Amino acid sequence: MDRDAAPKESSVEVVPPFGWLLVRKVGFVGLGLVAGAAVLGLVATAIGSPPWVIHTARLFLVFAGAITVGAAVSMRPDLWQTWAIGAGAGLLAMAGTPAHWDSFRLLFGAIAAVAGAWTLALLAPSRYRLPVLSVGLVFHFSGIFFATTTPPPTPWVSEQAFGRVYTPYLQFVYMRNAYHFYSPEPGPASVIICLLKTETGTDAQGRKQYKTQWYVLPKRPADVKDPLGLTYYRRLSITEQLARVTPGLLQSSNAAEKNELLTRRRAVSRFIPLAPGEEQFTQYRLPEPSVSRFVLPSYASHIILENTDTATAGKTTVKIYRVEHRTMSVEEFANTRDQTDTITSPYHPSTYRPFFLGEFGFVADPDKPGAVRIELLNPQEPMLYWLIPIVPRLEPVPLGNNHRREFIDYMSIHALDTLNLNDKDVDDPQYRDRVFDWNQLR
Repeated sequence: MDRDAAPKESSVEVVPPFGWLLVRKVGFVGLGLVAGAAVLGLVATAIGSPPWVIHTARLFLVFAGAITVGAAVSMRPDLWQTWAIGAGAGLLAMAGTPAHWDSFRLLFGAIAAVAGAWTLALLAPSRYRLPVLSVGLVFHFSGIFFATTTPPPTPWVSEQAFGRVYTPYLQFVYMRNAYHFYSPEPGPASVIICLLKTETGTDAQGRKQYKTQWYVLPKRPADVKDPLGLTYYRRLSITEQLARVTPGLLQSSNAAEKNELLTRRRAVSRFIPLAPGEEQFTQYRLPEPSVSRFVLPSYASHIILENTDTATAGKTTVKIYRVEHRTMSVEEFANTRDQTDTITSPYHPSTYRPFFLGEFGFVADPDKPGAVRIELLNPQEPMLYWLIPIVPRLEPVPLGNNHRREFIDYMSIHALDTLNLNDKDVDDPQYRDRVFDWNQLR
């Protein structure tokens, strides 16, 4: 038998395609399920505060309908009618998905746009499809090219094209960060360290009492759920969303703003000093407006709700610290034998640089009576967006003294509101069990 001989039967004859009547029936069933979710969405809007069962029913209808319509599209992707059904289902799914599932609303919107575009492509004559698809591919891969050439020194063409055209597109498809990792040096990785404070009552003197809990994102080994650690590194990329900062004090032209920030910072410098060996302006990291307005409150809400119940969430606040891990240089590793007094561990607490991102909590929403919202509690906090140093002790720790550590943890001092205490008091047993355990990051 000649293997190179052309087959006598085409693939269509060997595996006949699904009939249009079956595909249409499956597609309309899915479309009906999604439409039912959209109707329930109108009912929920009319009620104002619907019971949870309505939202749950909407989710089941949307997901069942989306899978069913997807099956119909996979049966006959060569027909524009099936893609039109998919586009309609995506639009209805946006209306049927509850508002607090906003990420899925965005997903269904993107699906509707892709399905609508492919519907038009199949309706267009074949001689127009190839040029349109070619333009789309050239646009996409040109964006990847400009993303690789944007780190300084940046060519003028790359700077203009990336800033004016490609940034929104590549940010949407999340294809810009990976191209910058090693151009030319990788930036420091970050983790999120939070202190949750839950009010538990008052003592005999009427002072409020709190239960404290540290929370780390991501955390090993809890977040390593597969042999390659992909789940951990996926969560590690979440922290990079908080690393997007503006130039801050370095390029601020407002002298009054600089003076106000520095005055507030210096007011607590006798408790928390500036990091030694660094310019003071580089120790202030102002997040981008989108981070401070949307990302940070979203993270704070998730962290509180993840670690409390409905009865205590309203009594809980969370202090968030973005902690950069400074990689030791080759020279520091090479000189450890000659300089025995230097830091030899790459996980020593002084290699971490915490930036305070604020304290968040739930407050009454003035725009919606009876509802609450998450927000920054004290925008005038002196340490807000400043580096809080972890420094080695200058004096050696006496032998047998298990209360004092070989470093001063100003992050724990700030988080536990113990600025009025000296460092020796913070290391006393009543506070030692409450400070952050840096061994968690190893």
